[in-house]
Amino acid sequence: MSIHSKLRFLFAVVPCLLLGIAHAANVTNEQEPNDPIANAQPLSAAGGVSVPGYLGNNGDAATDLDFYRFYANAGDVITVDIDNGIGGTADVDTVLAIFDDTSAHTRLRFDDDAPDIDPGSTSRSDARIDNFTAPSTGYYIVGVSNYPRYFLDGGVVTSVDSSTPTAGDYTLVITGSTAAPVESGPPPVKDVAIIVKPHHHGHHERLPVNRRSRGTIPVAIISGPGFDAMSVDTSTLTFGSTGDEDSLARCNPVGVDVNDDGILDLLCHFWTKAANFQPTDGEATVRGKFGPDPQDMTDFEGTGALKVLPVKRHHWRHHERRDSRRHDRHHDRHHDRH
Repeated sequence: MSIHSKLRFLFAVVPCLLLGIAHAANVTNEQEPNDPIANAQPLSAAGGVSVPGYLGNNGDAATDLDFYRFYANAGDVITVDIDNGIGGTADVDTVLAIFDDTSAHTRLRFDDDAPDIDPGSTSRSDARIDNFTAPSTGYYIVGVSNYPRYFLDGGVVTSVDSSTPTAGDYTLVITGSTAAPVESGPPPVKDVAIIVKPHHHGHHERLPVNRRSRGTIPVAIISGPGFDAMSVDTSTLTFGSTGDEDSLARCNPVGVDVNDDGILDLLCHFWTKAANFQPTDGEATVRGKFGPDPQDMTDFEGTGALKVLPVKRHHWRHHERRDSRRHDRHHDRHHDRH
């Protein structure tokens, strides 16, 4: 742990110990990048979790946001609390929001200044959301920003005045979650969206593919909730008729916003012949792994529509005639020798 991380941890924990308050036994350090909201850092919040964090990654206090994803059961009464935003190594006036984990990321609760000063804080500027009752069992996302940036639906922010946001450290404390999801068997495969041949007509058309082509097929792998396409390990990509074909030619080093949602997508090119499409195929499948930690990546899979062009009959007749002529010449030569 770095000196800076140790200091943030001490500032988060020592005041609670001195006051005899045990907020959360589980301590998890912030992991960047954890924004935009689709990149929310997963937390195990059952029994409570404390997260020493920092707003202003790389010194940019005006654009850095922090998002965290946790699981709760329906009826759980959740507290989301900031400690030591004011009074840490660098003061930051925090803003909190809770979102649902749908594609819309609807804002469910919001707070700028806490109603009072609780243990672990020295100022009401440490935001706090009390008594959030989880409406259903599933995942929720907490957003942390700095004043004057207020959260809106979708995890975006708007400035409520012209003041300049400042960078600083804080400790996020989430309590009230009763259980984590029960996992059995292999980890789930993330279902993602892909577009075969993007920028050709409409995204929903079945675009033609000549399976005998010696060229490549462009495929856009689309970023979405809980999936950053730019974190894909391109060495794991397979694509084709079944999704297991080793057909990757290359991926663009720079992301492209294919679907105009403001989030970068990954554009890759796959060898057509190696994709091994069959005449009856109506879709293509891509598989791979993604995640910020190379040692703990998640499998993903996506399918996209296409139309495999039939081989023209005259093409086959041409080959049949050519093969017949070859056979006749061979027969004549054999007959002359005997």
